[in-house]
Amino acid sequence: MSLTRFDFSKLFELNVLVIESDPASGHQLKQSLIGLGIKKVELSRTAQTLINGEGTAPYDVIFLDDDAEPALAGIDLIELLLNQHSISPLCRLVVLSTATERQKYAVDYPFHQIDFLDRPCNKFHMDEQLKLHVRLKPFMDQILPLVHKRRYVDAFKLIGELQHRAGLDTPVSVLKLKAEMLLELGVCDAASALIKTACAKQQSWALWLQFLLDYEQGDLESCYSFLASSSDDLQPYQERKEVWQIYLALENEDYAAAFEIASKFPAAGMSTQITQLVQLVMMASGKAEQAIDLVERKRRLAASGFQFCALTVSLCKLLLFLMAQTTEQQRSSQLQTLLQQSFRQLIADKEASQFAAEIIWLQASLLAQAEGKEAAIAFLEKQKQHLSSMQMSVASQCHGATLMADLGKMNAAFDLLYLANKTLNRLPHSMHKVYAACVHQQAFHFIYAAAERGHIYAQMGLRHEKEGELRPAAQMYYKAFLAEPDDLAHQEHLANLLSQLKLSKFKTFVLDQFNQR
Repeated sequence: MSLTRFDFSKLFELNVLVIESDPASGHQLKQSLIGLGIKKVELSRTAQTLINGEGTAPYDVIFLDDDAEPALAGIDLIELLLNQHSISPLCRLVVLSTATERQKYAVDYPFHQIDFLDRPCNKFHMDEQLKLHVRLKPFMDQILPLVHKRRYVDAFKLIGELQHRAGLDTPVSVLKLKAEMLLELGVCDAASALIKTACAKQQSWALWLQFLLDYEQGDLESCYSFLASSSDDLQPYQERKEVWQIYLALENEDYAAAFEIASKFPAAGMSTQITQLVQLVMMASGKAEQAIDLVERKRRLAASGFQFCALTVSLCKLLLFLMAQTTEQQRSSQLQTLLQQSFRQLIADKEASQFAAEIIWLQASLLAQAEGKEAAIAFLEKQKQHLSSMQMSVASQCHGATLMADLGKMNAAFDLLYLANKTLNRLPHSMHKVYAACVHQQAFHFIYAAAERGHIYAQMGLRHEKEGELRPAAQMYYKAFLAEPDDLAHQEHLANLLSQLKLSKFKTFVLDQFNQR
């Protein structure tokens, strides 16, 4: 069978799940699929079977009502299914949505097959999605498992073979996947050349990818120009553009600009990550009280479950931050009461086990307040082995680092920030990675004064280098160079790393220019 010839027998063999909260609509969708010849169709009114299931669900295509879980925004539901690996990357997730375009396209999902269908949708729309899945299946079933194992060299080789067989009929999705892998590896020029034609045709996926390539290469002028453009092709991505404007403002420590954008986000339908981003901006802008109000409102709407726990952790961290800034005794006492109440709600929730590390950090903070820093240090020493066995997120490791710094354990704070940077570098290039980088930078700036940051970044780079992690080492020495541009040692070390990596530049640092100085 040719790679590009459509095989109808494959269509009828698909294993399809429909998750639809409305029974009548769910029955109608199921009948439409049966009418299209799909033999294996399951219907569910809730996504809980996927969320609570062990392992990866065995479906080829899932049609998901993004209102299936009332306590979760549609984007949060998608994120939860992906983060818990409830859905295989080989599965096509088709989200049936009434959300606005700005909410749907606010997030990117590299290396996953996700699409949106606007409601009301009919069987012809569903048929298009099923046929698209069958057309891509010979490619994706072979490539994506390699990509998710980070076997990029094998994936490139396989794509080359498949392109040779398919010729001009190679799907755009395969070219996009290839470009995303080149971005992961930092081979920006090759990725840019690959998507040049698609960019000329103003295809939105390619325009966004070129933006990411410009960002990786430090071409911020092109980035700002792209984000300021009013192209019709990018209109659905308005919220994503605004989020990126915030990211760039945070990186530049322009908190006024970040707050101006963040304060205009509509609260209705705001995802957990957008809520946390706005909260981060408000904290950095000295608006912690507003941040508490925002998170409290979103937390009440969630009521319980994963989103509730995530927001409660955010609220507790906010309260601790504000308590450290407050000198008024009465206000401090009010915040203390709210903190203890929120912590009790967190540990009582059924999803609390997914936030085990955060709970330990918060418990230590409460101990430090009630019994003193020595009691908190003793508690954390007992939890040391337990913590080391956990796979913590960047945010959780940064939380631990700020706590350790507050307890006077600067070596432990450095270790956690270093581990957070390792975790960060393992994340696929996406908006989540950039958000995590913003969290890491904020924690770093909170712990270290401006005068010592260059030295600390260099220390972190040296540790990466000793572990053979040359690209993260270059990243840290580049930050050291930005923090202390007149320190020649940082530049020499960065130049040496680029030579080993066979790179001519790293963002704005050009090797030839340094060698010709």
